[in-house]
Amino acid sequence: MVSKLPSKVNHPLLAPPFRATQGSMNQTLTCIALPAPDELRRGVIPVRDATPALPAGFMDHLPPADRLFVPPALSRAIGADACEAVPALNAADMGTWHGLSLKALPAADLARWVEDDSFAPPGGESRDSLLSRAGTWLAACPKTPARMLVLADATVARALAIAALGGDGAMMARLDIAPLTRTVLTRHTTWRLATSGAPLP
Repeated sequence: MVSKLPSKVNHPLLAPPFRATQGSMNQTLTCIALPAPDELRRGVIPVRDATPALPAGFMDHLPPADRLFVPPALSRAIGADACEAVPALNAADMGTWHGLSLKALPAADLARWVEDDSFAPPGGESRDSLLSRAGTWLAACPKTPARMLVLADATVARALAIAALGGDGAMMARLDIAPLTRTVLTRHTTWRLATSGAPLP
């Protein structure tokens, strides 16, 4: 549940669209890692498509952008007129594990999930699959406007950073991006990782 969000988002996103001028343009994609769900802090895998509880005033302190991309559940919470819903930005699909305590999972399966990038929970997706869908979306991002913003789970922010670096699923376990941090990608001809897991201003 989103806490105390204003009914109208007063944000530079709603300014007139960016118009490219002559010559090449550098593009920035800022990824804000959403707060960790309360369930996860208790050792429980959140239900599928859970809407994160945002701190009061969160939307008013986002960096300037001309387009805002969010997972569909968050789009429904903050209003479709303020953002664009992107299914590729959903948190990892944990299949039948959604809603279960980590202690309730089979020990062998949990170990494989931690160690094997290609392992998927029953009915869910692997880290390889998460990286693939995030990377596919990143590669297809529009060439304009110059400033874009993503709000997504920290694992998705990590996948976008790794996709920009051309990495594989194994890197998902070797890059830390905490909730409520920002990761910045830039593009001139290809995506580059400029900032990873920096504190929010």
